[in-house]
Amino acid sequence: MLSSRVFRIIALMTVFLLCMANQAQASQGVSLFIDGQEVLSDIKPDPIIIEGRTMVPIRVISEELGMQVEWINEKQLVLIYSEDNPDIIIPPVNHVDRSFPYIFIDNVQLISDVNPVIIEGRTMVPIRAVGEGLGMEVDWDPATYQVHLSKPALPVEEPVAEEPPLPQIPEPGAIESPDPGVQYLGISIMGESKANAGEISRVAFDAVASIIYPRITSAEAEGYIARAKQEAEGRNGVASEDICLLTAELSGAKQGSADYSLARRDEVLSHIANTYYKLAEIYLQQGQIYGIRGDIAFFQAAHETGWWRFGGLVTPDQNNYCGLSATGQAASAEESLRGADPARVWFVEGKHGAFFDCPEAGVEAQLQHLYAYATVNSLPAGAELLSPRFQLIRKGIAPNWEDLGGKWAVPGYPRGAPAFYESMPDPFAAAFADGKTYGQTILNYYFRTGYKS
Repeated sequence: MLSSRVFRIIALMTVFLLCMANQAQASQGVSLFIDGQEVLSDIKPDPIIIEGRTMVPIRVISEELGMQVEWINEKQLVLIYSEDNPDIIIPPVNHVDRSFPYIFIDNVQLISDVNPVIIEGRTMVPIRAVGEGLGMEVDWDPATYQVHLSKPALPVEEPVAEEPPLPQIPEPGAIESPDPGVQYLGISIMGESKANAGEISRVAFDAVASIIYPRITSAEAEGYIARAKQEAEGRNGVASEDICLLTAELSGAKQGSADYSLARRDEVLSHIANTYYKLAEIYLQQGQIYGIRGDIAFFQAAHETGWWRFGGLVTPDQNNYCGLSATGQAASAEESLRGADPARVWFVEGKHGAFFDCPEAGVEAQLQHLYAYATVNSLPAGAELLSPRFQLIRKGIAPNWEDLGGKWAVPGYPRGAPAFYESMPDPFAAAFADGKTYGQTILNYYFRTGYKS
């Protein structure tokens, strides 16, 4: 029988051999290929293996794929973003008690079971995590120590007889398509409103009134809007409490409910009509100041909030009707306001998106954001900066409402069922052909007022 001394010697030799094997594995050169071409870069250090994961300098892989890379030293953040996503967000993270940097790709945090490390001043990341985060397929060849990244193959679709090709969406100002169903309308964000507060609020009221009263007639709806107009004359604008109550009424209502007495039903419908009417007035008034189509901006807010039902990350008490600064990352309350008035806009730890001191401020911040997308101009004289993200936007990149898809809203078209646009060769063009892009949805709400331009 072997002695315990021999067992100890064997155990020590086994540990030594394993360490030598791991050292050899880590020191062996790793080659990186993208779409079959070897990446030869003078950026050091070279790819290495750590904890069984191939780690590469993130700048090499990102720039080889045409991405931009930015290092935020004070927050220990690496931001990777594509040219078609210029509205960059600096996430509100704190690096205290954190020994590794965070990485965000087009505003989405990169999640990996191996943390990034900094070697020789370079951020090293697991190639599989970042490659897949950039939409690539990643294969590892252990025999040759080669990592291959490639663009995923597009799905092969069965041809459909006599199906026309997907329409190409022209640039702003281009000639409109002859097909009226999918033409690029080019309705400008800037300009004078056409619909009035009564017409705007009637569309909003019609969108939700049947939840409270399924048998409501057109004449009854007109009556509620007429009363709302009369009650709004000479009175102050809408209060935050009015919005919160509207949200509660819409969220608590059940389709076809018989729980309302006649008096209670009238009370709820009156409040809904009054609140929409007052909101419409605010959008029209603020729109005049900024030279923006306030009538259409109202329907952008309706789209973002679900007719002020909310239900997402932002809550009605925030007076934030377009999801400003709601990036999916909860706030730390230390976010930069980038010149906005801290008495009127702020962040709350653990909450999503900006808070505004009143509904008028939230509407004005939304219009300032639209102003930045639509023009290259400074804010109108005397305007107080309220949008904490006004400075982040590449000015003038979306002069028309249809241009907001993929810019204000990314990707700008519905994902998943029932449309399955993600499987299309050009998802945005497919959604555009169906009238389902972000800008088209806003305009389609507006068209219910009877105006088409």
